[in-house]
Amino acid sequence: MARIWIVEDDPKIGLLIEMTVQKAGHETLRFIDAAEMEHALKKEEKLPDLLLLDLMLRAKNGFAVMKEWKAEKRTVSIPVIIISARSAEQDKVRGLELGAEDYITKPFGVRELQARVQTALRRLSPEKEKIALGALALLPDTREVYADGERVDLTAKEFELLLYMARHAGEAVTRGDLLRHVWGYATENDPSRTVDSHIKTLRLKLGDTAEEPRFIQTVRGTGYRLIAGDRP
Repeated sequence: MARIWIVEDDPKIGLLIEMTVQKAGHETLRFIDAAEMEHALKKEEKLPDLLLLDLMLRAKNGFAVMKEWKAEKRTVSIPVIIISARSAEQDKVRGLELGAEDYITKPFGVRELQARVQTALRRLSPEKEKIALGALALLPDTREVYADGERVDLTAKEFELLLYMARHAGEAVTRGDLLRHVWGYATENDPSRTVDSHIKTLRLKLGDTAEEPRFIQTVRGTGYRLIAGDRP
């Protein structure tokens, strides 16, 4: 059972989200705005495992909440799923660039929400083995990544993306593969370019480039390949 916080100003939608999450066996706290959630952050001893965040909130919108959440040491590693009626590509890209692990557009299906939540919560049951691929190393149990011996700080979704590719190192993985296995999507379509946006950020953090890849290679017309490197 995970502890999940919900920030949603529409009571009916908030209740639907809460009931959906509770039906999957999780504990919830629901807030109508950022102020309520921030008050809970100060008084609650146990932080959430996941935050479900609306964007169009009163006083302080979800983008501002997201920015502060990822800037705070206590919450930076806690994944956030944005749930919003704002479906424009620029909103989705902005949310992902601020560190959201996923973006769900309203109206959403109950099963879709449950699948996305479960995908985000996989980080709570990490593996123990170390994955070493040349100059790149992943430690699933501590969710650490090292490139050229230097630690690289990744968001939870960036780590899940890299981990999936590491498990298939040397193989071409499609965007559809990544959407299904990392994001829990039922579709292979990616109109918001979620995968490409995360790959771009991963490359930047790893000191990699698309033109001269050391770690992540673009497979034209297919997707991406994590270069296997020299295994120890």
